[in-house]
Amino acid sequence: MFVKTTVGAAGQKSRAWLLLKLSRPHFLVPGALLYTMGAIVAQLRWSACPLDRMIFGYSIFFFAHLSVSFSNDYHDRESDRIAGRTFFSGGSGVLLEHRDLEKAALRIAQALLLSSFVAALLFTITYGFSYAFLAFALAGGFLGWFYSAPPLKLSYRGLGEVATALAAGLIMPGTGYFVVSGQLDTWFAVLSIPLIFYGLYFILTVEIPDFEADRAAKKMNVVTRIGVKKASFVSLTASISGTGMLVALHFLGFAGGAFDLSKLAIISLLPFATAAASLVGSMTGNLSAVRQTAMNMSGLVGFLSASVLVLYFELVPG
Repeated sequence: MFVKTTVGAAGQKSRAWLLLKLSRPHFLVPGALLYTMGAIVAQLRWSACPLDRMIFGYSIFFFAHLSVSFSNDYHDRESDRIAGRTFFSGGSGVLLEHRDLEKAALRIAQALLLSSFVAALLFTITYGFSYAFLAFALAGGFLGWFYSAPPLKLSYRGLGEVATALAAGLIMPGTGYFVVSGQLDTWFAVLSIPLIFYGLYFILTVEIPDFEADRAAKKMNVVTRIGVKKASFVSLTASISGTGMLVALHFLGFAGGAFDLSKLAIISLLPFATAAASLVGSMTGNLSAVRQTAMNMSGLVGFLSASVLVLYFELVPG
């Protein structure tokens, strides 16, 4: 009896570890930073927000974002069998070695998405928000789900980059902005444009190492259609566009409340610099696709982290 109990406990612990690995928690970091950025910008532009409302609002986003990790691993499991795994691409690898977890992965993804929708409904009722907020949350959840899930399978039909750019530039920071301000206005829509460019920069970056596997799986994305070198130029162009627009908005006097765009414009030089350096390295053969991805991601996460830190100190001076 003691031996069976011990083995059972060890098996449950191993299963829990595999599910944690399947969730790829490191992908939650950029999303949390984008949500926080949107929330702080809204407070600088409008007014302070109770912490409980911000946490409740983040739970809506968290459940939907975490669902994407499980649903993508499940729906991409066949193409991932021929892909090389990296920290940022190729899936978690869990379902390739543990096919018995496939149903669990799908059910967890569905449960998380449903939890996000329920939380969004409760949030809307609790804080008296308009149902536009609920619609926005539902749109974000479905966009993440159908990135790889049938029948839409956006990443297989040439729409994966559009979906990701909108999610990273509009949905993620927009959720934080909406939770704090109670609205999505034209001002934020303009601010989201450079972030959408960085969303494009992100998705092209993580697609590059999967080029061969995605082509074999007949994924119609930018990298499979134009190749790694041209996609790297597009990625750099997206980064330049994001930085250029932030700089242009600053000189055009784009601001609101206590929000000052100048520091973000300066920090945005970081992803531009890493994109340029990684492109030069890949063109000269001194940088592999995996290292190119790692360099670009470090620039992007560095930009988001530094931006949130700077905005926080503007919100809480001293």
